[in-house]
Amino acid sequence: MPPLFANGLISNGLNLFIGLFIGIAFGFVLERSGLGTARNIAPTFYFRKIIVEQVMISAVVTATTWVVIFSLLGWIDFSKVFIPATYVWPYLVGGVLFGIGMVMGGYCPGTSVVASATGRIDGAVFAVGMVAGMWAYYEVYNAIQSFANSGYAGRFTWSKLLGGDMFSTSYIITVILGISILAFMGYMRNITLKKGDNR
Repeated sequence: MPPLFANGLISNGLNLFIGLFIGIAFGFVLERSGLGTARNIAPTFYFRKIIVEQVMISAVVTATTWVVIFSLLGWIDFSKVFIPATYVWPYLVGGVLFGIGMVMGGYCPGTSVVASATGRIDGAVFAVGMVAGMWAYYEVYNAIQSFANSGYAGRFTWSKLLGGDMFSTSYIITVILGISILAFMGYMRNITLKKGDNR
């Protein structure tokens, strides 16, 4: 059963076409959800809006639910789903740099492409900067290769940390984290808005 290409059920060309279609559909959903503009993304970091969390957590929980259901039904061979290895220290540094860039620019890589496609100049500038950053990383990779491969933890998953099987543990943690993040962000937004009303 699927993944289709990994099991030889579709050609590489059709696989790329399906990926392109899914990417366009995802971009359309992001734009219609309001994530194609920095005006709805940047306020997240000041606890003024939680559109980003609402859209992305809904997407993550929904996708995870269907992956688990399809896997239990035998429609997805989860052993063929790619899980990248974890490198603790470069991931931490990369996460900090990613967060700083997102605060400064108001976009993440995906939303900057969506903004560019809809003609927003700030999104296009951010996308160009992203490409420049990838090029710069490629140029300096040999010099920082030892750090880039440090803190190797293999294919680290929640089930390895907490026990249980891949599906139940990961799914439960995903749902709990999603609800917790939404609750926290909603609480902080209410506090921020109340303080704004008192000024």
